[in-house]
Amino acid sequence: MKDKFKSLGAAVKQGAAKTLKFFLSHKILAAALIIALLTGGAAGFGALSDKKDSQNGTAITAELRDIEEKISDSTVVEPNSEYSVTANVSGEILDDFFEEGDYVSKDDVMYVIDSEAIENNIASADIAIARAKRAYDDAIKEDTLTVRDKQSGASTLESAKIAVQKAQQAYDDALRAVNDLSAVSEYSGYVTNVYVSAGDTVAAGSPICDIVDSAVLKIDVPFNSADIAAIFVGAPAELTLTKNGSRLNGTVTEVSGRSVTGSGYTMYNYVTIEVQNPGAVASGDTATAVVGDIACGDAGTFENMTDETVSAQTSGKIEQLYISENSYIRRGDVVLKFDGDTVNSQVNTALLNLSDAREALSRAEIQNSSSAANTILSDNKLGSAVENARLQYNDALLSKDNLLRQLEDYTVRAPISGTVVTKNKKKGDNAAGMSASASSYSAASSGSAAAGMGAAGSAAGMSVGGDSSAMAVIYDMSRLKCTLNVDELDIKNIRAGQKVTITTDVSDKEYTGVVDTVGIGGTAGQNGVTTFPVKIEIIDFDDSLLPGMNIDASIVLSSVHNALAIPVSCLNRGNTVYVKGEKTEENDAAPKGYHTVAVTTGAADDEYIQILSGLSEGDELYSEDYNVMDDMMDAMQEGHDAAAESVTGGGL
Repeated sequence: MKDKFKSLGAAVKQGAAKTLKFFLSHKILAAALIIALLTGGAAGFGALSDKKDSQNGTAITAELRDIEEKISDSTVVEPNSEYSVTANVSGEILDDFFEEGDYVSKDDVMYVIDSEAIENNIASADIAIARAKRAYDDAIKEDTLTVRDKQSGASTLESAKIAVQKAQQAYDDALRAVNDLSAVSEYSGYVTNVYVSAGDTVAAGSPICDIVDSAVLKIDVPFNSADIAAIFVGAPAELTLTKNGSRLNGTVTEVSGRSVTGSGYTMYNYVTIEVQNPGAVASGDTATAVVGDIACGDAGTFENMTDETVSAQTSGKIEQLYISENSYIRRGDVVLKFDGDTVNSQVNTALLNLSDAREALSRAEIQNSSSAANTILSDNKLGSAVENARLQYNDALLSKDNLLRQLEDYTVRAPISGTVVTKNKKKGDNAAGMSASASSYSAASSGSAAAGMGAAGSAAGMSVGGDSSAMAVIYDMSRLKCTLNVDELDIKNIRAGQKVTITTDVSDKEYTGVVDTVGIGGTAGQNGVTTFPVKIEIIDFDDSLLPGMNIDASIVLSSVHNALAIPVSCLNRGNTVYVKGEKTEENDAAPKGYHTVAVTTGAADDEYIQILSGLSEGDELYSEDYNVMDDMMDAMQEGHDAAAESVTGGGL
């Protein structure tokens, strides 16, 4: 900061010199200016001279003032969440009940879609139920009135055993499908990205979330093959960061036995070293290594020990999501649970089939071991027919229930309460039958997924960034927030609850915010500097602030009240200042009338810096930025005097 303000003073001084040089080199313009000054504009120079005298009479002094140390940047206003309303079904929109700018409450009806086709399917399902019920009743009647003989033998017994094996396999497969309803993490670490939300329908293999654990880093570093025999697993290693020369201690965990050819045809073997991350090292940083007294042949690149994506092992609709961004999960933790209606139905059916097969096997065993040539099993056979008819009847009922649930999708309801900012579909348009998804608002189009969607039975979905294919977009503006990307060197000073000041060009009001969360997943920039996202909640917003507006946000790191302070421009390199008074040392480089004083500094803002020792209140100081204005006015006054003398021949 000190160098920045000193450079500013040099720039001002340089600008004054350029201005003077310009007038001296443009004689015609200078002459015109002189004539103007002689004919009435001299008053302007008099005022300038008066101003100069006034400045010489006003000293820069050390004074008491309040100082706030801040981290500032520009960002944009974000809503609490952004929801894109979509439909799970296709058809003509028969009616809509809102306009852009309207406020809608959760579960309000937004669209009604033509459901004639699904209603016809429901009517067909009623017919199928009636037929299945009649077949079920007939099977019961036949079972009541008829008894048939059945001859059984060894072949029947073998067939029954095979049937039991197949039914058991089907039942085991159904149970495994139930286990797959709960997606389990195979890794431990922090959740950095969530790609799904409760209510989403996903396919097997779809990404659910990313898990990163940067507490331990590993790096593969090439060593000369001639030295590799002296390096062993468990040996201590010292690493030097390429970006800033910092040193870290690590441990050799693997020594590759395969040699590779490097530059200059030198043979190398790679050595893997693990280090505990002190907090300022990110995946992608590079470093060199020394093991004992053996130096590496080239730099390696750090990698997180864990940087994996959890994927769905089965397809289905997500019933519950147990994770969120920045949460920590352990290996074996359940990530989400799928809706189990369909799978549970399959389990029940498989269990019934297994029971029937076992019963048939039991009858076959009895018949095979019986000395009687014939065993009357007609009642059992007819009992199986009755059970099959019952299952078909229940299946018809289940099919109708599924159709009735689909019918609810033709009424699109608001998933949350909020303001409609976009209406893409209206009465008479066609709904495209998009799948539902959800996210929080992200000004950089990289938002994270937000848990929750609409009430049960709502056809409303939510998608990232207000998908243009959405029927409508709702902003939840019950809260406003913003995100600052903070440099890795400053992130250690940021913590939840810190005060934030917010300003914008659209309002004279200074808004107040508070740090909500500090991200742990850094992003490496092209300049090699890693930044971390800091989420800020704006706590006193009004109607002047709207999502997408540009704002300037400053996180207050510390504040000092009634601190002895001086302008930053007065501070020299080495923490010295020039104080008015006679010099006491011959080699003092201070300007005439000033002497050098060493000071101890404290907090600083953009203009002032706290002085902890070395100065007293009221001490008069020298500032290069301040005195360069005197030099410029002196030069202009001298130019004016010389020009006037030239025009009048010295007669003025």
